[in-house]
Amino acid sequence: MTLRAHMFWHGDPPRRLERLAMRSFLAQGYALTVWTYTPQPSLPPGATRADAAEILPQSALFTNRRGSIASFTDWFRYLVLSRHGGLWTDSDVIALRPASALPAQKFLVTQWEWFHRRLRPRGWKITLNNNVIFNPAPTKGDLVDLALALAERFPKDAIDWGELGPDLLTALSRQHPAHGYAIMPPGFANPIGYWQSPTALLRPNPPRLKPETAFLHAYGEMWRRAGISPDAPFPPGSLLATLATTFGEPNP
Repeated sequence: MTLRAHMFWHGDPPRRLERLAMRSFLAQGYALTVWTYTPQPSLPPGATRADAAEILPQSALFTNRRGSIASFTDWFRYLVLSRHGGLWTDSDVIALRPASALPAQKFLVTQWEWFHRRLRPRGWKITLNNNVIFNPAPTKGDLVDLALALAERFPKDAIDWGELGPDLLTALSRQHPAHGYAIMPPGFANPIGYWQSPTALLRPNPPRLKPETAFLHAYGEMWRRAGISPDAPFPPGSLLATLATTFGEPNP
């Protein structure tokens, strides 16, 4: 059976980076649903548009204190996965392996993160990231359902960045260690650290990815902070230029 992958896209037509991500899932054999409020988005052939208003009204859309809708999409994905199940992927994630190569068990993914906030010891730690979630059989009381309940009640005007995403999932997984999700290592879906993006993805001597890497997270927020357009051509010889060729994304 074909695995359903869900994405969310809002606003302008998908840029080169997002189009590459969408094309990669289609090329790897996933059935890709793109949830959007845009009536006629410019999606790659084969992608299915779904009305995001079926999940949340557009009036519910909000930006966090950094001016991003990322926290809204945290909430949105928990609703999608609770109602429909399947695989959630952010629109800056590239599929490197087909669904047949994924674990059959529901899973969550991790990343390396540098902790420097007050009341936390400094140093590198592994935390969950919700950029990829596999929840094939939604169940009341599972981590996604619990995350949804908390996300719905959390005051939206108090959100800075990851309160509904990595912070929430990491806390829930620690409070409920018998949650039943496989916890995948950082190299599975976040092999390039956020602090390395987008430089490592665009340089001519690209990093080598391990065979067990199933997804590549491009950390689109880091592009915004660096002032680099996700719609700009990928430099020749870069990892993203190679992947664009592999998955048929035009890269003049």
